[in-house]
Amino acid sequence: MTKRSVMAMAVVGLLAAGCAQPETEVRPVEAGGGQDAEAEGEAAAGTPTRVDPRKGGFDVGFGEYAVTLEAPAIRPGPVTFVVRNGGAEVHGFEMELEGEDSSGPGSGDEGFKIERPTFGPGETIRVRLDLAPGVYKVECFVANHDDLGMEALLEVRPDAPLVRQAPAAGAADAVAITGFAFQPATLQVPAGTEVTWTNEDPAQHTVTAEDGSFDSGPLDQGGTFSATVNGSVDYVCAIHPEMRGRIEVA
Repeated sequence: MTKRSVMAMAVVGLLAAGCAQPETEVRPVEAGGGQDAEAEGEAAAGTPTRVDPRKGGFDVGFGEYAVTLEAPAIRPGPVTFVVRNGGAEVHGFEMELEGEDSSGPGSGDEGFKIERPTFGPGETIRVRLDLAPGVYKVECFVANHDDLGMEALLEVRPDAPLVRQAPAAGAADAVAITGFAFQPATLQVPAGTEVTWTNEDPAQHTVTAEDGSFDSGPLDQGGTFSATVNGSVDYVCAIHPEMRGRIEVA
């Protein structure tokens, strides 16, 4: 074996040894503390954990005439918008950088704008994006719906706060009206329970029993309505009939 062959084998051996070393895992770190650090800190303190609102899809509600966002701010990166039409009319999803107000679909040389086909009452669309930091306007492009109130601002920034995760078991006699939906959609209670609904949306809603046993009338944001139920009943929002709920009495 020649001296040159021995040197070549030594080089190959060194390269193989280097390749066998375990790779160092590199994880992205966002300014303001990562989700894991905050969640672990709250878990250790025994408080409800906070979650990234992008996880599992970012909920957006469309209805007459408002747009609701799961959170007012999120962190940059990939996100799937889950947009539900809880209204009674056809709507269209549009998103652009605040202040651009371009007239056509698509993005310009320096800007960002997207539109999706219109979707009807009760329908849900999903929009996958990779957002850079900035302030974005989410609105309905149909007719003058944006002028009537169907627009909202979403801030994208690295230090956007995480959202406190709802407890696994909420109040047994409460229903939230949020994102143009009743949550939970079905509530099981014993007979004689007084159930309370709270409107968390910027748009007015009603809680109207289909059998006529109760009707809240229009509820503004923050408004509440309570009714005692003695039998199972289906109810709707009279303003947005696609919003349906049910109280099941055991």
